Amino acid sequence: MTRTFIIVVTILLLAGCGGGITAGKKVNYDDLIDSGWEKYNQRAYDEAYQIFVSTRKSDSTRPEAYIGCGWTLLKRQHPDSAVVVFRAGYEYITTLNDSVDTLCGLSGSYLANGENAKVVDLFKQRGVDDYESSFPLKKHDFFLDEVDLEMVQALALYRMGLYSSAESEDPDNAVYHVNLVTLTPYEYTDPQTLLAKIEELRDK
Repeated sequence: MTRTFIIVVTILLLAGCGGGITAGKKVNYDDLIDSGWEKYNQRAYDEAYQIFVSTRKSDSTRPEAYIGCGWTLLKRQHPDSAVVVFRAGYEYITTLNDSVDTLCGLSGSYLANGENAKVVDLFKQRGVDDYESSFPLKKHDFFLDEVDLEMVQALALYRMGLYSSAESEDPDNAVYHVNLVTLTPYEYTDPQTLLAKIEELRDK
């Protein structure tokens, strides 16, 4: 009886009963990524980060784990570390969706760090029209859209003192990006009302 019991228990353990991982089973990269975003959407950012780190270790040549690590670092108030991870992930990006995820995360990390000029330079280097046509993002922050891209630029330019009430086709002007969203020329009476408008559009 005792010997039979031991054999049954051994078989169950080897089969991965109770949620265990079968010995020698290959880790599925995409399943881990989905699990990480599930934790992210539950705001369990520490757990999500650990999953993404493990996934990146299993395959360091795919961008998804870098993107997950970057976003969770940003949510955990580590924008400087997020910048490093997002930049590392760019090397492996082959799809527009992944590029949008990275651009949004990297620009947000720069903004959180107060590196406003880097936000502006980043958007100059990339084709923003292409990014805007690819929304919504697939895995996370489902409420992000092209307005957020414009408002990140507007806020960075505002912080740099680059704004003017004059209507002009000048991308280095915070008001220009506000006008792209409002579709009608926006008039403001002082810098504080402009900042309030940027924040209003960003938070919609």
